[in-house]
Amino acid sequence: MIRQLIMEFIILIGYGLLEQLTIRLFKLPHKRAAWLWAVLLMILSFWNLGFYWYCYVLIVWMIAGIALIILQLTAAHQFIYRQYWPAFWRVTLVISIAAFLVSLTGSYLPVV
Repeated sequence: MIRQLIMEFIILIGYGLLEQLTIRLFKLPHKRAAWLWAVLLMILSFWNLGFYWYCYVLIVWMIAGIALIILQLTAAHQFIYRQYWPAFWRVTLVISIAAFLVSLTGSYLPVV
């Protein structure tokens, strides 16, 4: 368990350093790719939780996506992808951070 935890933090730190290096080498704006961080954290939380418990993360993720669509439809009376995707990936990043932190505490949850 400790080995896996260390390896996950090495993966996260390595990706963070790679992202910083890419930003500096190509002189890109200092904007983090929220969707890449979200996908990486989702993969790591799936790795920790397994099939059974990860389904709950996916349910919350899908409900959040549908809620964002409903929110945009009620607020603007239209659905615009340009407004939806940045908000969706920010919400996904929050969900994936929460899922990853929960997966660290309950890496070996029993399957009921």
